[in-house]
Amino acid sequence: MPGPFEIDRSPPSAELLEVAKQELRETPEVRAAAIEELRKLLSASDLSFPDDEEFLLIYLRPTKFYPESALKLMRNVAEFNKTYKDLLHNLMPADVKPVFVDHGLINIFTNRDQKGRRLMVVHMGEKWNTKEVTEDQIFRALYTIQKLAVLEPATQINGAVVIYDFKGMGMGHVKAMSTSGAKRLLTFIQEACPLRMKAVHFVNEPMIFNMVWSLFKPFVKEKLNKRMFFHGEKMAKLHEHISKECLPANYGGSLPALDYGGKEWYPVAEQYNDFITKWNTCGFK
Repeated sequence: MPGPFEIDRSPPSAELLEVAKQELRETPEVRAAAIEELRKLLSASDLSFPDDEEFLLIYLRPTKFYPESALKLMRNVAEFNKTYKDLLHNLMPADVKPVFVDHGLINIFTNRDQKGRRLMVVHMGEKWNTKEVTEDQIFRALYTIQKLAVLEPATQINGAVVIYDFKGMGMGHVKAMSTSGAKRLLTFIQEACPLRMKAVHFVNEPMIFNMVWSLFKPFVKEKLNKRMFFHGEKMAKLHEHISKECLPANYGGSLPALDYGGKEWYPVAEQYNDFITKWNTCGFK
């Protein structure tokens, strides 16, 4: 078993493979055929991506093993990386270390939820010192986390859930966000991220959150809109989606309050520099 601050790269259990079969069409036969077909499509395209089995599965699982859909997702990733080259080119964990270690704006729970999904919280309120951390830096950190999450077969299959915590948000935070930043984040989530984003929960939103939502709303597509939930301070509403037994006391859960954060998780990212370097080669030929 991996420790609490480790990437879980263990092969899928029989139970997990059954979920993959039911939700993603994954069987040994479908998997083998899809990998072979995607390799052919990739070779004949203008895209440059690694084509080993582990890497191709990252794109085949969220697209339910349809090779053409996986190739389209790869193209979206290549286009996104090209559009935001200034921010993302050769991005390594060391480039976003302060966001994790010094500011603790992003935390990944050491446990999964009742459906086996990865849980992450992003602090967009009182913990965010906008004079020291920009909207761009937060995005770069989120993009880096994605590169690690896709390494986990359990996360590839079960997906991820994000909690955005706006506790203590003020006008300074609102002014630090932009329409272009909102568009970039939502384009990433909806079109260029090979993770199954199962839900996005907003908690502790103040009245001025409406100003923030007005930035994001125009870019939210129907599929994601159905997976977005607004709870305010009513944690009982959050518990309708994520079991109390899977949440820390910070969110009305029965687990101890969070006493760890990005500082504990950051060394894990450094361990996977080789994979991230490999990921950074993805793009056009």
